[in-house]
Amino acid sequence: MKQNFHEGFICWVYSCITTEAIIEFRVGNEIRNIHVYDPMWLVNCSAKDIECLFVNKIGYRAEDRDQALQFQKVVTICFQKNINSETMWLTRWREIEKEEALKAKKKREEQEEKDRISRFTCVQRLTEEEKRVVEENEKLRKLLLKKPKRIEEKFKSL
Repeated sequence: MKQNFHEGFICWVYSCITTEAIIEFRVGNEIRNIHVYDPMWLVNCSAKDIECLFVNKIGYRAEDRDQALQFQKVVTICFQKNINSETMWLTRWREIEKEEALKAKKKREEQEEKDRISRFTCVQRLTEEEKRVVEENEKLRKLLLKKPKRIEEKFKSL
């Protein structure tokens, strides 16, 4: 949604043909339009834009009164409650999002800890196996280094 159109604001009207609100404003020598198809789009306007739309009421035909006033009601509520694109308003959803983010963070940290422990135990197991193999090789090496005892063989004559 276009922001800061309040500086060159001309008017805003409800169009029964396209069922939208049209905000007309001037940029330099050029006149531009913003087409607002849904009244809830107006919450994305800046605070100054909301104030401008609140002060300058929407134009409409008598038969389009109900539809046009939906746009004006949204602007009125936004002005009263200070709802606009520049503010972060508190809702229950923000609390839920924070809780979900904390749960996800805790779960991720637990998984990282499990991974770290499993890597450590795996490395520890490998080093133990290597130590055992080295010890076995050392025993074999020592046995091979020993000189065999001379055994005298006695033969009996026949």
